[in-house]
Amino acid sequence: MKKFVKILAIALAALIVFFAAQQAYYAYGYKQHLPRTEITVNGVEHEYYLFAPANEADGSSPLLVLLQGGGADASWRFASQYDWEALAEKEGMIIAIPSGKQVGDNEGAWQLNTDSKSMQDIKYFEAMISEITSKYTVDESRIYAVGYSLGSMFSYELACQMSTRFAAIASFAGTMPVSPKSCDPERNIPIMHIHGAKDGIIAYSKPWDWKSWDSVGTMRDIPDLVQYWTDKYNCQNQNETSNDAVAHFVYDACEQDSRIEHYRIEDGTHSWPEDINGEPTFSVMWSFLSNYSLP
Repeated sequence: MKKFVKILAIALAALIVFFAAQQAYYAYGYKQHLPRTEITVNGVEHEYYLFAPANEADGSSPLLVLLQGGGADASWRFASQYDWEALAEKEGMIIAIPSGKQVGDNEGAWQLNTDSKSMQDIKYFEAMISEITSKYTVDESRIYAVGYSLGSMFSYELACQMSTRFAAIASFAGTMPVSPKSCDPERNIPIMHIHGAKDGIIAYSKPWDWKSWDSVGTMRDIPDLVQYWTDKYNCQNQNETSNDAVAHFVYDACEQDSRIEHYRIEDGTHSWPEDINGEPTFSVMWSFLSNYSLP
């Protein structure tokens, strides 16, 4: 009996060490390393993490907002974050990574299908941007957003509600509601959307419903998402180039000189793609975003 207890104790100790090592691995590999800033908006505490390049003081800096998916917890690093930081250092760009916060009966941590009664995240972003621009020399004509999954979905809220604040958006693996309550942007913000054709979470070719988020309603499939924006912008031209791996759609001659681009990754899933046609995904997005600035 004593021998059994001893073996059991050793096994439990080994298990504890294993889980501790696993937690340490994930914390080292994925936990956020950037400094955290707290901000209170309308009595609600929010947080964001900030990267400022060493050469920021040499001139006005673009600002890039990275929108997390899942629980929108920015205490975990964003996809390819080290690559984004290296790009930001090179470009003299500031990066903000905000955390979302679940409100009421919402199923997600970013507010979707925003209307006049659910502007809390829009007000949060307005306050965050104002705070950053008060502390750093930001080129306010060059503020961009990149979203992943739920963050991609929220990027379309920014397109609807903050089109005169953001110069352009790019996102991966999200969509938007079939029936938006409020989407009448003052400006046709340029949009890039990337999506895997084999995404098993946010389906490419099939609309879907949230489990219990009736206020958001049915979500669009991706061809319908692209069609929504090309119709809204009255885009006149469409060009497609494709190979076995990727189809690239470009919609231009849009009103207000806007533009929409869409990449369909044929074998792509919900996982962030490392590259598109051999070019890193972050670089593809930045090549698009950096073409635009507010008038």
